[in-house]
Amino acid sequence: MNPSPDAGLPAQTLKDVVALQNRLKTIFGPDPERINERLHAYCALVDNFEKIYGPQDRMTLVRAPARINLKGVHIDHRGGHVNYVTIDREIVMAVSRRDDDVVVVHDQEEGRFAPGRFSIGEDLPPKVRGNWLAYIEQTHPTQGDWSNYIRAAVLRLQDHFRDTSLRGMNLLVSGNIPIAAGLSSSSALVVAASEAFLWANGLSLPDDLKTTLYGEGEWYVGTRGGAGDHAAMIFGKKDHLIRLRFFPLTVEALPFPPDYRVVVCNSLRQAHKADGAKSTFNERVANYEIALLLLRHRFPLLAERLRHLPDLNPRDAGIGVGELYALVADLPERITRDALLRTLPTHADRLEHLFRTHTEPPQGYRVRAVCLFGIAECERSRVYADYLSSGNMETVGRLMYLSHDGDRVVSFDGDGVCRPWDNRTSDAYLQRLVADAESSDPIRRSGAELWRQPGGYRCSCEELDHLVDIARTVSGVVGANLTGAGLGGCVLVLVREDAVQTLVEAVETRYYVPRDLPPSVMVCASVQGAGRIL
Repeated sequence: MNPSPDAGLPAQTLKDVVALQNRLKTIFGPDPERINERLHAYCALVDNFEKIYGPQDRMTLVRAPARINLKGVHIDHRGGHVNYVTIDREIVMAVSRRDDDVVVVHDQEEGRFAPGRFSIGEDLPPKVRGNWLAYIEQTHPTQGDWSNYIRAAVLRLQDHFRDTSLRGMNLLVSGNIPIAAGLSSSSALVVAASEAFLWANGLSLPDDLKTTLYGEGEWYVGTRGGAGDHAAMIFGKKDHLIRLRFFPLTVEALPFPPDYRVVVCNSLRQAHKADGAKSTFNERVANYEIALLLLRHRFPLLAERLRHLPDLNPRDAGIGVGELYALVADLPERITRDALLRTLPTHADRLEHLFRTHTEPPQGYRVRAVCLFGIAECERSRVYADYLSSGNMETVGRLMYLSHDGDRVVSFDGDGVCRPWDNRTSDAYLQRLVADAESSDPIRRSGAELWRQPGGYRCSCEELDHLVDIARTVSGVVGANLTGAGLGGCVLVLVREDAVQTLVEAVETRYYVPRDLPPSVMVCASVQGAGRIL
């Protein structure tokens, strides 16, 4: 079904079992157990919506699925490739139009989140519309308020349609995406609320513009991430991996290998973007910006070629691999804000803008290690889908493990002993890479290839590292790495279908039971991307 943007359905129609069943088959596939579970959930949502808001002449249901990013962590906002699958966990919203500009939101799970209510015109008056970045820099939403993600969606779209005062809506929100687990429940809230708001106002937008606006909308809560998660939810395709890249946006759907599954292992350590972790996330992103500013300043002849982080590779920069590592070695291992302002006085405004998004790291910015991670991860994510499609699972796994090594803080041996992980990029380390890259020995040159370098982003935690190291010992596991921004959340494990149960038993026995935690393992099924259900 492809209803027009202005269409709406009476609540009774949304309970039409046959219509819903047919629609759900296109989203989830023919599995009757899954269809039945979702059917009951949607009908319960509609019933509860009517209890809260009363009978509605017209309403609809919208959904946004969770996403997993198999390769391309921390680089979507830099223009690198990202490789996503949309999975069978989702945010669902029942929505009806209002005649005023008020947005009312309730949560289906009573007691989990408090109801919210706001006026679009009061939060974003007409006189300040049209400059989203300036607006959010002067706005200080209440930290930890879940309705901020609804505001993020609504206000960004109102800012885009600045010459038209848009109407409000009534929302009832339901969902089964684990919160603060790296599966992007927050972005799913933004995407679903945006789709609901467009419907409520009879508006439509092309998918590429949706991606940009939805991603920028989430900046309202204080993070400065990219739009990769939002794009994945918009362009997701059942049984496919979606390879995305930005600047400009390109989207490619590739069939996912049918004999392999992705298993999500939840560490049960949460990293709330709306709380303290936000500063760490934004600080890591700032390192990328600082690295490019320093390199353009130090090497002006390369400045035109270095528009975005993925441009820093031998092909696009027009230099050898050894020369590339020499460029990275020119970056400081650590640098303070004062030193940056002295080094880059003409970029003071840009630096001050970056500084406002996070607290200063006590020992300075780890520019070199983060930069090396980023440019190597761009290479890994660029080739990942090709290796997956060709069935070269050994290289697929190596790409995943290398990526996680760049995020690591500790490692666990076979006896479960934990040791600190060193992913510093010292002068001596880079000098060895330069020598290996320029060696006549093919083995040394191979080891110095860019995609093989983990770098040091360091957004993992002990729990995530332990899950990866347990998974790595299981026969049939291809590879594993964290997903999302890190500091908690989940690990993705790519595993042969016949080894799924062995993996589940291993992580339950060696991770959850010793920590006295309830097992939290999810075997993913690929589903269709976001949109209206009926």
